[in-house]
Amino acid sequence: MEDSKKRKIKTFHAMLARMGYMSYKLDMLSAYGVESTSELEEFELDQIITRLREQEQKQHHQNDAELRGLRSVALTILQRMGIYRNNGDWDAVNRFMLNPRVAGKMLYELKPDELRELNKKLRGIERKKAIEKEKVEHLMQNN
Repeated sequence: MEDSKKRKIKTFHAMLARMGYMSYKLDMLSAYGVESTSELEEFELDQIITRLREQEQKQHHQNDAELRGLRSVALTILQRMGIYRNNGDWDAVNRFMLNPRVAGKMLYELKPDELRELNKKLRGIERKKAIEKEKVEHLMQNN
């Protein structure tokens, strides 16, 4: 087997592993009527690698958009809570975020699943503060 084909097979396997697609390898190969990557022609390897790269780019862009959306939700809640006051107020946000009871990380370090969890937590904090405010107002009215 020639070196360029070996390199392409390694690239194919590395991409499958990186993308978490190893379980789909046989399905991909069966589309070409083969059971092993060594049975593929070099141009077929090129096709598969190109498709995987396109899929990887698509996933990357989707993840970026998802991250931006989740961060935006967090910042909106932080703004309502009075922690994020303007576009340059990152010190207050970072101090708040670094609290282990909040996130223990800065906002930009959080992955999508962590951001979803953070947003739930922030909504809970926001609700709790609203309830406490109502209680104080109720007490003030009754005195």
